[in-house]
Amino acid sequence: MKKLFILLAVCLGTLTCMAQSPLNFGIHGGISNTKIKVKDVPTVLKNGSNTGYMFGVFARVNLGPLYVEPSLNYSHKEGEVKGDGYSSSLKYNSFDIPLMVGLHILDLPIVKLRAYLGPVVSFTGKLKWDKGDFGNAIDNDKTMWNGKIGVGVDVWKLTFDIDYEKGLKKFQNDEIKIKAPRSFNFTLGFKII
Repeated sequence: MKKLFILLAVCLGTLTCMAQSPLNFGIHGGISNTKIKVKDVPTVLKNGSNTGYMFGVFARVNLGPLYVEPSLNYSHKEGEVKGDGYSSSLKYNSFDIPLMVGLHILDLPIVKLRAYLGPVVSFTGKLKWDKGDFGNAIDNDKTMWNGKIGVGVDVWKLTFDIDYEKGLKKFQNDEIKIKAPRSFNFTLGFKII
């Protein structure tokens, strides 16, 4: 019984130390629901959203009740225009570098509740329509800036995040104007350290 108590105390102490580590590294991945609005579409067509995905790595520097979390992610996002038997998706891939600043709202040894916000710089490829009715690929600026705000929960080494991301500039070519993309992201991560 005494050995079991000592083992339990050591395990809880180890978990507490790991949970309060000033520096964490990890991996994460998830899904995004992105809405890309096309301006000046005929009224019979509606702008819709599609599901994409992301995966990447993150580092978190804990500074008492605050933290800073840079990440490097690969993302695939899609939006949709549909109506009257017509549907076309706009797709693009990007490497995203978010730099979030957050606050630990609830900071227990094994469970943390967080809120965060910050900028995201995205290095994008061409935007492509799956059908050519709205023109060909849009050769946008290769760098886009977005803003992100969200909440997260850490349970031991697992992280769960829900956030809202909004683009800060529009895509356009000579044929079409597209409002800045907006997306809701749901991610699951694992802190390796």
